[in-house]
Amino acid sequence: MSKKCIICGEEATYKIKDTADFYCQTCAEENFGDITMLVKLEEEAQRLKEFIKEKIKLSDEDEDVSTNQDREN
Repeated sequence: MSKKCIICGEEATYKIKDTADFYCQTCAEENFGDITMLVKLEEEAQRLKEFIKEKIKLSDEDEDVSTNQDREN
């Protein structure tokens, strides 16, 4: 599900960190002097994917340790 710009309703590509304020490229450039202060949605999505992969990996490792301990007992 794509996020929409809070100004014009177009597909958003930027957001203000730790808020739900999303902006398209045009509105971001018009309303902010420095768009490098905004978070690119693609970068945030990638960080979230990495976080989820790490959690799954840790969960799988915990499950393996638990299974091995059960076998030893």
